Amino acid sequence: MNTTAHTTAEDIDYVRRLAESGALAPLLGGRFLVWWGLLLSVTYTIHHFALAGRIGNGESIFAIIWISFGMLGGLGQYMLTRSLGQRAGAGSAGNRASRVVWSTAALAIASMAVGSAIAASRGAGPATFDWIVPVAFATYSVALLATGKLAEDRTTIIAGYAAVIMVGLFTAFIVSPDRYLLAAAGIALTVFVPGLLLLRAEPRGTA
Repeated sequence: MNTTAHTTAEDIDYVRRLAESGALAPLLGGRFLVWWGLLLSVTYTIHHFALAGRIGNGESIFAIIWISFGMLGGLGQYMLTRSLGQRAGAGSAGNRASRVVWSTAALAIASMAVGSAIAASRGAGPATFDWIVPVAFATYSVALLATGKLAEDRTTIIAGYAAVIMVGLFTAFIVSPDRYLLAAAGIALTVFVPGLLLLRAEPRGTA
């Protein structure tokens, strides 16, 4: 009897997880988009003022800015991950894909940042770092559109197409002195605001 009951419980759990994986559950990454969108928008704005010579000495200030960004971002990511818990809908196709594509996007951007640092030290100059921005928007567009299509989430889909536009827009103005203000506005539009909307739509219960 116990074996039968145990098997039945496992079957029910399997059916539940199978149904959940195919459900159009709300995306649960809103808090992460809000955090990274806010932090990156502020960092790009500070970077702009550093380029304009309004803060720092024109050299080490950029290392300070981006090292601080990495440390704060990592700390915030850790705390937000702990706060998420086992939310209902976490096993849906959209949410499972979201974890993979955003992690991959972060690794790709970090890889280019390392490569740019090496190139700059070998004589390519600091302008090498500017090309990280359109690459970042390209990875955001893939992550947003992939998860948006799977979850059939209109907000994320629109944000993904806006990120596609930002790739070309930033590239077109890459020699402009205000290019990082443009990047900050683009991040606010494609990451921060969609994150707020996703956060509002998040289910409050746990699985």
